[in-house]
Amino acid sequence: MAGLKYYERTKLLIELIENKKTGSPGDLANRIGVTKRMVYHILDDLRLSMEKGIIYSKEEKSYVFEEK
Repeated sequence: MAGLKYYERTKLLIELIENKKTGSPGDLANRIGVTKRMVYHILDDLRLSMEKGIIYSKEEKSYVFEEK
């Protein structure tokens, strides 16, 4: 069951990144119901599994997909 929650949170995180609506790491952690550290773990997993990079944009105040 924990795996399904992780999948759902990861899917939600991808949607938020695509829409540039993640907010700060602390805001994002509150939004998806995990700790800030877990946000970093999920982002690291996504960076390893996706061809696009993920960076935090200060202008957008959100994580965004980096164009490579």
